[in-house]
Amino acid sequence: MRPANLSYAVDERPPPLTCALNAVQHVVVLSPALIYVLIVLEAAHTSNGDILRAVSLSLIALGIGSVLQCQKRRYFGSGYLAAFVFDAPYLSASVLAAQIGGMGLVCGMTVFAGLVEMGLSRIIPRLRPFFPAEISGICVMLIGLILGVLGMRLVLGIPEEADAMPTANLPQIALGGCTLALMIATHIWAKAWLRPYGIMVGVVVGYGAALALHMVDGAALHAVAVSPWFAVPQWRWPAPHFAPGLALAFAFGAVVCALSVMGDVTTCQKINDDDWVRPDMNSLRNGVFTDGVCSTIAALLGTLGGNTSSPNVGLSSAAGVTSRVVGYWTGGLLVLLATMPVIAAVIVSIPQAVMGGALLFTACFVMINGLQIIMSRLLDGRRTLVVGLSLTLALSRDLFPDVFTALPTAIRSFAASDLVIGLFTALILNAIFRIGMKTRAIMTFAPGSDYGKIREFLETQGAAWGARRDVIEKAVFGATQAVEVVSDYCAPQGPIAIEAAFDEFKLDIRVSYQGRLIALQMRRPAEDEILDSDDGVMKLAGYLVQRNADRVRAAQVGNAATLDFHFQH
Repeated sequence: MRPANLSYAVDERPPPLTCALNAVQHVVVLSPALIYVLIVLEAAHTSNGDILRAVSLSLIALGIGSVLQCQKRRYFGSGYLAAFVFDAPYLSASVLAAQIGGMGLVCGMTVFAGLVEMGLSRIIPRLRPFFPAEISGICVMLIGLILGVLGMRLVLGIPEEADAMPTANLPQIALGGCTLALMIATHIWAKAWLRPYGIMVGVVVGYGAALALHMVDGAALHAVAVSPWFAVPQWRWPAPHFAPGLALAFAFGAVVCALSVMGDVTTCQKINDDDWVRPDMNSLRNGVFTDGVCSTIAALLGTLGGNTSSPNVGLSSAAGVTSRVVGYWTGGLLVLLATMPVIAAVIVSIPQAVMGGALLFTACFVMINGLQIIMSRLLDGRRTLVVGLSLTLALSRDLFPDVFTALPTAIRSFAASDLVIGLFTALILNAIFRIGMKTRAIMTFAPGSDYGKIREFLETQGAAWGARRDVIEKAVFGATQAVEVVSDYCAPQGPIAIEAAFDEFKLDIRVSYQGRLIALQMRRPAEDEILDSDDGVMKLAGYLVQRNADRVRAAQVGNAATLDFHFQH
């Protein structure tokens, strides 16, 4: 069901002006990722002319990737507004490859990583038991936390690998704080037509204030002044080559990207559907496959591998505009900017404090979406430990970075980021805790006993299975109602057995007893039929017990009667 807070949902077509303004916002949020390209190009000792050409080609790669990910094909495209961006999972491996063999080695290894990710996408549906909803929620929540921490670093002016805490830059902090405050004020108190553009308003006003206060980097302004208005990007692909020693590092980056795509696409599914209950595995599979294709295309253009952009997913949620048409506009605008170096230079010159405020704003929406995904399921002790330990270990990397940098080289890559630590902890614990878990449980109920025991039994099993809360509530209501009718009107001989069976797709409840069968009714009996007939109450019961289940079946062999309830999960 379409959420009420969305101005334009994924399948809707906004007016051209709305598409254009939202596309500008998405490009602004994507632009800081160009720093990853610059870092790798510097590691490869690339000349200034080649750097400008590579940045232009990188914008083309982002544009193509953003358009491809919005596609909704049978085997291709996530179908959601999930822009493509250069991201951290490939950064450390790409820097190492650039130092060893230049951009040719970076491109060759990125093609390899793209093929690995495409291969991983084919087996995702078979791994569904190992990727329950709470792990998707952990991924989304960690992405939001990482964005929030990065935003705070940018606002406070703290380098990623700072050896000591720098002196507080009060003007920079004030600039970032005021930018964030303006975005919040626009989102909460502005008129409805202006709310979707809160980030753009904050960035434009913040950038203007930075110019007035001489807080924009002088070198960046010089680059804007000397950049031409129009230039067709020149494609010169460096001869690619492959280094077996780097295969593991790039394959590991592909795995992290695949998991991150699953988190981003899950978030897109949730913010576009009020009735969302579990990830659509086909959309996740196609999204991961397309992400591998996009990284391969980026490598063919001579730049880095990438990933779906979590800040842009958060932006679409905050703006209330998730239409995939905006993705097409975003991709087109990025390709256009690739031919306009002066505009790209302006985007790169946006102060870090302003971008930090934008990241903090979008991080709030990403984190809450992750929390909602986690809490949509019942959690027993095992699943609580999976969530708690994963988040704690992930956050500990930022609190105690020296401990993780001192790890042996063989395992240091597995602690490369908060997201990697949290996700792999969750996956490993989930696989271990599945040992000994039963998918079927049974209890016996003596007629006249406390009906609360039925709720306790089903809620305990639902938490162990990670079942949806609403499905368990329906099962409790149906089973309790059935047992009550059997106890009062079916003259049961002996105890009533309640059996529950679960997998990730369905929950089945069977009520078995010795006695009279409840005859299921497709229509509600009339009032006089209920009052005048000896079987009136039984007919009403036969009508009511099947109201909240997806399917109910009654059967009797001799004196043994069964009621089977089926709930879609």
